Amino acid sequence: MKRTLMSAGLALLALAPAAYAQHGGAPAVPANEAMEVMLLRISASSRCTDGCVVRGLPYSAERVTESVRVLADGNRIVQRQAEKLYRDSDGRTRVESEWQGKPLVQIQDPVAGMSYRLYPESKTGYRMTIAAPAPAAKTSDAVTGAVAAAPDAARVAEQLAPALPAAGATTQSRSLGTKQIDGMTAEGSQATVTVPAGAAGNVRPMITTHETWYARDLRLPVLTKMNNPVTGESVTRVQNVSRLEPPTALFAVPADYTVREIVRR
Repeated sequence: MKRTLMSAGLALLALAPAAYAQHGGAPAVPANEAMEVMLLRISASSRCTDGCVVRGLPYSAERVTESVRVLADGNRIVQRQAEKLYRDSDGRTRVESEWQGKPLVQIQDPVAGMSYRLYPESKTGYRMTIAAPAPAAKTSDAVTGAVAAAPDAARVAEQLAPALPAAGATTQSRSLGTKQIDGMTAEGSQATVTVPAGAAGNVRPMITTHETWYARDLRLPVLTKMNNPVTGESVTRVQNVSRLEPPTALFAVPADYTVREIVRR
């Protein structure tokens, strides 16, 4: 879960400077770049981004996340984030979003074994090795990946438990069956974590639910709902899906970008 991001960032800042190279050099990471390095290390250390490597199922889509948090005085904080998603037949992925108000492009390239964070406004970025280069796959190849199946509700429940650490917290999971979402057959699962009253200073039980609808033929979660008593409610939808092969150039770094390479240790 991304909720541990800030604590991990603070830990990394305390350890700065870290070392990374720029085509032969090895300058120290300035403090204001430490968070960027940490974010790339997280994505590079995980071999999966939006699911594991999936070959033979290209697509383009938009992912929209809407969140609502209700404050004690009744005020509401409403946020909306839109991202563009791409995946080619070789399993490369591209996510276009924003980070701190600036356009951000994240590319995972399992063929070259590289992970990138790119900033189009300044034409700069970072890269890190994620794995040994994988052989190219054909469109007709079978889908591959360590987690090609739909997310398991029990596993999601286990992941949710640390979000509300407390003695006596219980987790439950259940299948929600299947339904059609934008013309795609999706399998649903729900995970629930319950913190009993008094376990964390709470007067009443705190219940967190996480609902996921997974399109197996696309190997992608197309609808996710989270209800958390601390962070509020959020809904993430994948829409405007196209099954056409995205342009190859989307998964390459433009020649006029300055990209600094982070050395993994």
